[in-house]
Amino acid sequence: MLVTLVLGTVHGFSVLLVPLQEALALPRAQVSLLYSLALVAITLAVFGGHRWYARGPAWLLVITTCCLAASGLWLCGRAQGWGWLLLGYSLVFGLSNGFGYGYCLQLAGQVLARSRGLAMGAVTATYAVGSVVFAYVGGRHLDGGTVEAVLLALAAAILLIGLLAAGLLALAGVRFESVSLEPGSDMPALPLAKVLRYWLAYLSAVFAGLMAIGHAAGIALADGASTDLSNQAAAMVGVGSTLGGFAAGWLVDRAGSRRLLIGLPLLSTLALVVLALSGGPLATVALLSLAGFSYGAVIAVYPVAIADDFGARGPQVYGLVFTAWGLAGLCAPWSAGLLFDWRADYRVALLLAAIVAAASAGFAGAYRLGGRG
Repeated sequence: MLVTLVLGTVHGFSVLLVPLQEALALPRAQVSLLYSLALVAITLAVFGGHRWYARGPAWLLVITTCCLAASGLWLCGRAQGWGWLLLGYSLVFGLSNGFGYGYCLQLAGQVLARSRGLAMGAVTATYAVGSVVFAYVGGRHLDGGTVEAVLLALAAAILLIGLLAAGLLALAGVRFESVSLEPGSDMPALPLAKVLRYWLAYLSAVFAGLMAIGHAAGIALADGASTDLSNQAAAMVGVGSTLGGFAAGWLVDRAGSRRLLIGLPLLSTLALVVLALSGGPLATVALLSLAGFSYGAVIAVYPVAIADDFGARGPQVYGLVFTAWGLAGLCAPWSAGLLFDWRADYRVALLLAAIVAAASAGFAGAYRLGGRG
């Protein structure tokens, strides 16, 4: 949870959006692309990371990951242009972020198998807490400081927390236990059609949340919020995501995942439609928080549903399905930036995200995804 706390700061990127746009004198879509490409890098790391989870003790993998993440942010702090930010933030920080998140999530689910939903939900929820802390603390420091100082401070925090987490894991003496997936073993063939159904449902489920997270501060500013309130909007999306992760983790252990996989995207649809059609800064913050709650719950439920459905192949299948998150991460924030540059508001983008979220509920219901419930 400590590791995902500091890595989750990536989802507080929206507080950097306007300062970076002003500093670099670039269109919002191009600045948004830094976050979108970081999500693509996170996806690639989660997709291929399961091959490395059993290569060493947990403490060693964690400290290595945090050192790489900190070095990427240090490079960003020293960057002189968009290309260097792309290298440091989107590539180095993104890849190490994805590996750390995927590893900690699967390790928690394996070690605490009897309470898998709560364990994985807690790890995912603290990933969202990181976005809250960064949106609040980073946003406040941007008022009197620079983006460079904020990124360098974050690099130092990740390094320190990584050392603490590695020490705790060394005391626990845990490591990820590998499962043989070699051809000729007794492992059943991977049901690709079923994986594809999960992929489609997950893609459309996370689209709305990633758009809201990537542009929360910008959406609030466009609806008339002050700079302080817009930073609070970015933080409140993270608060909603945190609460959603904990709540879903607790519920899925007791009620199963099927109803949640249908109901949560519908909750996103409702929040986004109302947000697109109504106005007012406070209402915007509240509705963004609701969209964040749904997103946090969705990303907590899907790994549990996949682990229950696919057993020992769960980490491998989750890596495959998580590529949908990467595609959504590329398309959602970037398309919102493009639509904002075109329309000078977010209403079309919000309605698009609402339609996509509704499609996820349809996929989950039609394909009867998830376990009992």
